[in-house]
Amino acid sequence: MERSANEKYDIIIIGGGIYGIMLALESGFRNKRALLLERDDFGGATTFNHLRTLHGGLRYLQSMGLRRFFESVQERKWFFMHYPQLSEVLPCLMPLYGKGLHRNPILKVALLMNDFLSYKRNTFVIPERYLSSGQVVSAESTKKIFPNVEYEGLKGGAIWYDGTMSEHQRLVIEILHWACEMGATALNYVNVNGLLTQNNTTIGVKATEESGNKVDFFAPVVINATGPWSREIARSFDRDYPSLFVTRVLNWNILFKKKALSDHAIAVTPLKGAGHTYFIHNWKNRMLVGTGEELITDSHSNNFPTEQQIHLFIKDLNLAIPELSLGMDDIEHIYSGILPGTSKGKLAKREAIIRHKDHGGPKGFFSLSGVKFTTSRLVAEKTLNLIFPEILPKTPQFPAPSQGDQRNRAIYNYDWMPSGNDKKWLLILKQLIEDESVIHLDDLLFRRTSLGENSQRVSKILPQIRSLFTWTDLRWEREIDRIIHHTSPQEEK
Repeated sequence: MERSANEKYDIIIIGGGIYGIMLALESGFRNKRALLLERDDFGGATTFNHLRTLHGGLRYLQSMGLRRFFESVQERKWFFMHYPQLSEVLPCLMPLYGKGLHRNPILKVALLMNDFLSYKRNTFVIPERYLSSGQVVSAESTKKIFPNVEYEGLKGGAIWYDGTMSEHQRLVIEILHWACEMGATALNYVNVNGLLTQNNTTIGVKATEESGNKVDFFAPVVINATGPWSREIARSFDRDYPSLFVTRVLNWNILFKKKALSDHAIAVTPLKGAGHTYFIHNWKNRMLVGTGEELITDSHSNNFPTEQQIHLFIKDLNLAIPELSLGMDDIEHIYSGILPGTSKGKLAKREAIIRHKDHGGPKGFFSLSGVKFTTSRLVAEKTLNLIFPEILPKTPQFPAPSQGDQRNRAIYNYDWMPSGNDKKWLLILKQLIEDESVIHLDDLLFRRTSLGENSQRVSKILPQIRSLFTWTDLRWEREIDRIIHHTSPQEEK
């Protein structure tokens, strides 16, 4: 902390979600030293609470949003090329009942267009990550892939291939490792609470550590990439920019304790429900289902779905697949986050990038808000092209695989439990604690590994993990309390 305060950086990035981390990485490609400051922990908030998918943009063909389609295909391939060990092919199936756009001939055309327009999707990708062509299969084949399908009226099924991240928290941290190898410095639990300026020109930021210690950091460029708080930060440091977050849309996904229904991810629409399509993701052989969506007001203080919304979510799933018989007791985790919406309360289609000096604000201060995890690197590239138009990014080298592979041995299956005298997993965790700025217990269990996703496992491993920390018993009890409330409704900060 002290060393960072005494150095000058080219860029200060506020916000350590996927957008801030990608900005730090892209800064390195331009030989710019970046300082990344995160109020809580890296990869938390909305970045943590998503469906673990890398979308190629098939749904954009419905509205002929070709630009968004091509961007999504390109950026999905970026993850496959640079992190093949942490990104995987996701086969998807949508049962077809001959209604609306979900008819066999229409889906055949859509899948042909998807494959034709993304014909370079496998270029420079290892064979294990090739995406096959989509197809429409018979009702009988659909039943074999998805035995729980509602068979009455079934006309067939549409199959396509997308991307997924079983260990998305490891992927986020590995990208952050790469950014730091490229010259960035990353500090978590540092709250930026002011912009430093001279003659309406940015010179740095004022910040406060978790301990309360106040620190100033210096750079001629400051980028506000704080996600749901980007409009609030822009208003506090300059003025209100509604385009950053016209409205706030709550998105949530639910991890159920039940086994996955298929090797494919399943897209289902309740025939008698609200008409909303749900995506039942096979995540580590468990049902991860999304996405619930609800417009909320700026004054909404609890960014978590209500009990009624959760009940309706489950009701819709039971209508779509009657054999499920899901109940509230089947819920393992609820992941919720805030994304920017339109004036009509729908998810925003594009990112928003603000150069504050264009509106009379401080020179060198920029704000952005993004929508998709998959296109976060591209948005970072666009932002830095705006800031440094004269600097072309150098061709990025690939992240060092050996170090990453060693760190990623912390990957565990959902049902994994420590057994016997095996202590290797504890040694891996000890290394992560030393190398990856683990400040709190939930940092380790949720945002450096996926150990915390299985609540039964957490209770069994906590006594063994205790020896890895030198905390007092009182501190340990407080850390346990953070774990207990990790997936409970949290007050907006």
